[in-house]
Amino acid sequence: MKIRIFRSLIFAIILVIVYDAFQMLRGVYLTWKYVPDIVDSYTAIDPFGSHQVAFGVKAAPFEVVLEVIIIMVIGVVTYFSGSYVTKKIRNP
Repeated sequence: MKIRIFRSLIFAIILVIVYDAFQMLRGVYLTWKYVPDIVDSYTAIDPFGSHQVAFGVKAAPFEVVLEVIIIMVIGVVTYFSGSYVTKKIRNP
């Protein structure tokens, strides 16, 4: 049982890494493919508003930790479900 828990945690960690890598690659792709609309770019600017530009999203540490925990729980449940189904298929 200890080895199954260890393997499920390894699977969950790999799932978190793959998820984060996918998010980063998606951000790179969207950045490369972004084409600004020059014609309508100045119509959206308020003449008396702020002229600051912000990039990205600032997430609270709690949200990041919660996201990682949820993905790890999904990974552990997926691993145990897969091992249970595989065991039932092999030993009917």
